[in-house]
Formats: sequence, C-alpha cells, structure tokens
Amino acid sequence: MSSAKFASVTAGLLARKGEGQPWMQGPVQEPARMPLAWRSEGRSDLRGEPRPAPAAPPPPPPAKDKSCAIRMSLHDFERLGILAVKTGVTRQALLKDALAQFLAAKAEDYGCACLGACERNCGAAG
Repeated sequence: MSSAKFASVTAGLLARKGEGQPWMQGPVQEPARMPLAWRSEGRSDLRGEPRPAPAAPPPPPPAKDKSCAIRMSLHDFERLGILAVKTGVTRQALLKDALAQFLAAKAEDYGCACLGACERNCGAAG
C-alpha cells in the first residue's frame, strides 16, 4: 500500500466538539459567539436589536374521555351486541347513554347534577 492515499494522523485532524467540518470546506473557523450577558437580555446580537417575539404555545388538546372497564356475563354481552346492531350504534355508545341516564336520575335524587363533586359541597347535605 502506498502512503500517499492516506493522511497521517496528526493533531491537525482533531477538532473540538461542535467545530468539526467536512475536509473539503477548508480550515476550521471559529464560530461567532455572543457573551452570555447579551443572550440573557433577550437581544439577538451585539448591536442590541431585540429578538422577534416567541410564538405562542399551541393550545392544549381537548380533554379526552376516560376509560373504565366493565365485566358482564356472556349473555348480557351478546344482548348488548344485538341491540347495538339493531339500533345502528356501538356497544360503547349504548353503555355511555345508559350511564348518562343513570347519573341524571341520581342527580335528581341528590338535588345537584354534580352529585357532590363541586366546590359548593352541595351533595354532602343529601
């Protein structure tokens, strides 16, 4: 093998972290750095020009439904499935509707739709 094909390993081949460049672009140049005092004051450069205002954060995602598991007999599961097919909705929708009707009936019993889950503590008296 000829030594002309390979570069000799010298200190000139080393670069500090973040300063490495491809060999075809020439020598390593020191990047321009701003003093910490200028960066912490919200200025974009040494002339003191302000940075553009940061973009507003995206709105929070809408609240997702919580999940809850229910165990039922195979017979009830099949009946629920048949009813779901006949009405054209899912089992999940039927269960959510049944739960909403149940909670509405209980809210009438307690005199408050929150069933005591609000700050007014209106369900504690019932």
